[in-house]
Order: sequence, then structure tokens, then C-alpha cells
Amino acid sequence: MSALALAPALALSLIVALPPSAPAATFTLSVTSPSLIFQRGQGAVEFGSSAASVSWAVTDEQGTRVRSGTSWLSGGKATIPVADLDPGYFELSLHAGSSTDPTDLRTSFAVIEPVPDSTVGPASPFGAAVHIGRAGWGLNVLDEARKAGIAHIREDAWWHRFETAKGSYTFPAAFSEEMDRARALGITPLIIANGANPLYDSGHTPSSPEGIAAFGKFAAAVLKHYDQSNVEVLNEYNAGTFNTSACGRTAACYLDVLKGVHQAVKAADPGATVVGPATIGIGNCVAADGTKCFAPDLIDRGGLEAMDAYSVHPYHYPGGPEWLGGSGDTIAGLRQRIRAANGGKDKPIILSEMGWPTDTGHGTTERQQADNLIRLYATGLANGVTRVYWYDLVDDGNDPANKEHNFGMLRQPVTATTANPVSVTANAPKPAAVAQAVVARMLGGKTYAGDDGPAAPAHSVRFTGSSGTTRVVWSTTARNLTVSATGPVTLVDSWGRRSVTQPTNGSITLEAGPSPVFVEGPVTGAGAATP
Repeated sequence: MSALALAPALALSLIVALPPSAPAATFTLSVTSPSLIFQRGQGAVEFGSSAASVSWAVTDEQGTRVRSGTSWLSGGKATIPVADLDPGYFELSLHAGSSTDPTDLRTSFAVIEPVPDSTVGPASPFGAAVHIGRAGWGLNVLDEARKAGIAHIREDAWWHRFETAKGSYTFPAAFSEEMDRARALGITPLIIANGANPLYDSGHTPSSPEGIAAFGKFAAAVLKHYDQSNVEVLNEYNAGTFNTSACGRTAACYLDVLKGVHQAVKAADPGATVVGPATIGIGNCVAADGTKCFAPDLIDRGGLEAMDAYSVHPYHYPGGPEWLGGSGDTIAGLRQRIRAANGGKDKPIILSEMGWPTDTGHGTTERQQADNLIRLYATGLANGVTRVYWYDLVDDGNDPANKEHNFGMLRQPVTATTANPVSVTANAPKPAAVAQAVVARMLGGKTYAGDDGPAAPAHSVRFTGSSGTTRVVWSTTARNLTVSATGPVTLVDSWGRRSVTQPTNGSITLEAGPSPVFVEGPVTGAGAATP
């Protein structure tokens, strides 16, 4: 019996610009909803136009039309109810004017089940990297993050903006507003003590004893001022993009800075959490000539004693996240190395950046990005990861060919121009925002409980909590799996839609594919289906 056919990975894109040769449109169109992430049973899309009437259509993630109509505007405004829609990701098309003089706008919105407050707390694994204050990044995006179940944010505190005279600190208003808003929402910041300062080391990444000591005091001052307790020491020190230290990029150089921050922060707050080394890649390897990569070098030098959690940025696009569980230069391999150096004990492992860009050059569609988000949490939590900061919350631009513009789970707002008089006030969601809300609701409060062990390329990972056991099931290439059960099984797809299936002779056949399915009920196992 086929319980649930998983949709294929589809490229989902939005077009809001006119072709370069098109004449300026006569009418304006704007989507003015302050948020385009709606909780099920609530809300309507608000829009406006200078036209008397606007035709519109709503399609689901497959491109199937779910409703359409023509709205006559009152005072230039109208609404489209969405409260009765099932959970999912939707695209909205608006059209004003004639076929020879049109204005067209396309945007997206999501309908999600509410994420329980209990899943958003310090122990939650769900985080996102943020750049509040950049173009398109208003404080409102923190509300969107909270709605999607994100409990943690990772934000830069740039040293030179805080210490403007030696030993004297100022606290930027915008950063203060961000910390206040996060606190109000119950979101925990991981503050990156980052950058350099022209007052020390000629403006390079701290390397001298004076510069390192000052950098540590700065980190402690920021935590104290904002009553925060989580700090990450620099960003991707092992690469040249952010590190200008006179010392170099080695683990030995980094350890000096890490120890300086650890000493200063712990002196001010013994309970504070110091996170490092935030490497690009994992670096858990040893070259053929015996040269140690960053991770073993740092660990063998005693780096674990100067950190409370170990952070890495294991980007691997366009491939999926399943490799993190392999041996060697992987999260599983890093965990083994930490245990070996730490008396057999774990130390929290944090993916303080991880994501997939949806630009046109890197081979990841928006649907695949969403699938990878869920699979990342399942694979990471199964291999010792305690928290993931998705990179990043919002796209950093609008260029579809620019990698750095397309990591977000939310889009940039759209600003009207003379040539293209359309606008979208809110940060519209990508499918990844829906996936984030679904995985937070399904796995929040649960811990890894084992793997059912189906043959590759299939996966069935168990998570258990007070509400029972939830399995995350997928296959990187399509496979039929047999799910053994003693009663009705509830299936939740990656869009949040539920279905209930009765087993036949104690089993159901699940058509598994790259889009994960959450499986709940009296399930006893999952394995390859009988041919």
C-alpha cells in the first residue's frame, strides 16, 4: 500500500521584474502584509494597487492552482483570505491592467502549524545566522524566526564599533535594539566577538599580547552589558577572508586569542559559554607527511580546555548532509577525536554556520534547500551536534546568480521602481522557512534515540520525547521502505501536511525520496521493502 508519495525536487523561483524591453507599467501593485508566514486558521494576504481590480491566483509547491479570483479594490486595498488553507508553501500571482499594458507581481507565503513555546529555549537545537541592520534585515525578521521555531541567533559584534577609545566602550543603538528584541521573543543570542580594531595591532586581527588582552576584555564587556552568556571567538580564522593576523592562520595562533577571551570572559562570568574555533570546514585530518590539520592541532595543544563548545562551518553544497555521519573529516570523526582527548566525554559540537545557496550556479533548488535543512538536523543530531545555526535567515541580496545573496530561508523585501512599480513589504518565505517550522514542531523537545538502519541510500532516524517517538525517514534516491507497525501510522510531510495510514498485515509501504517524512505511531521498524 502506498502511504505517501514524496514530491520530486522542483526548482521554485519568483519573478518580480519586468523584461528589460518592457515599457513602464501603468498600474502599481504591492503586497503589504507585515508578515507572509501565517499560522493555520489565521490571516489574509493584504495587497494594494492603483488599478480598480486585480486578478490573482494561488498555487502550491507543485505549481497546482489551489484558488484564484478577481478582487475589486476599496481605497486601493484588498485581501485574500488564507485561514482555511492547509499547511504548506504557496506562491501568489497578482495581475493588473490589460494584456498589452500589464503589471504583474509574484511572491510567496507560508501556512504553518504553530510551533509550541516549549520548543524555543536554551536547549533547542534550532538557530540561524543573522545580519540585522543590513539592507532587507529589519528587526521584524526576528519575529519571523521565532514563528518558525528558531530559538537561537548568531550575530557579529564588531570590535571597532564597541571600543572607540582604549579601554572605553560604547554600545551601538542598533545592536542594543536587536538584543532587546531577541530577549523579548525568548531567542538566545550567540554573540561573535569578531573583527579587529585600529587601536591595536595596526587594525589587524588581534595577535600581540596587548591586542589579545584588549580583545578579551571587549568580549567580556559586551556580554556583561547585554546580560548575555554565549560568545564565539572570531570567525573562520583558518581562512584568509576574515583573518588578517600577523601571527597567521594556524591553530597555535588561534589558541592564543581563544585563551585570552576565555580568561577574560570567565573572570567576569564563570558560567559563560565560550565557543570556538568557528572554522571553515571541519579540518579533522592529518596529512600524509604527518602535518596536522586545524582540528587535531588545536585539540592536541589543549584547545578544548579553553572552550565550552566546538564550532565548525562544514559547508558541502550542492551535496546533501549525510556525509557528516561518516568517518574522518566529518562531524562523527570530530566527535571521536574530542572524546579521545577529553577522557571519553563529549563536548558540545555546534554548526555555527551551515546552509545551501539557491543561486543559479550552485545546483541547489529551493526545494532541495528545504529538504537538506530537515536532513541536516536529523543527521547532525544523530552524530553529536547540539545546535545548528542555519546560514542564513534572510537572503543578502536579490541577484539570482550571486551565491552570497541566496543562502536565506527568507527573501529580501521588494522595492518598487519607476520601470517596475511592484513591492513586497515583508520578507517572503522560501520553502526552507516552512521546513524549519515543521522540523521544529516535530522534533522540538526530542532527543536522538537511534537509527532503524535501512540500507543506503535510505535513512530512518528516531527521536524520542515525552510525546512519544518520531522518525525522520528519507532516501537520497527513491526507494520503497516497509514500515512495521501495530496500529495506525501518522505521516507528516516536509510541508507540514498530515495523513493517517492503517497498516496491512502489520506494515505499510512508504515511497521514500529526498524530501523527508516524519513518521509517528506504534512503529517497530523501517527497512527495505520486499521486491
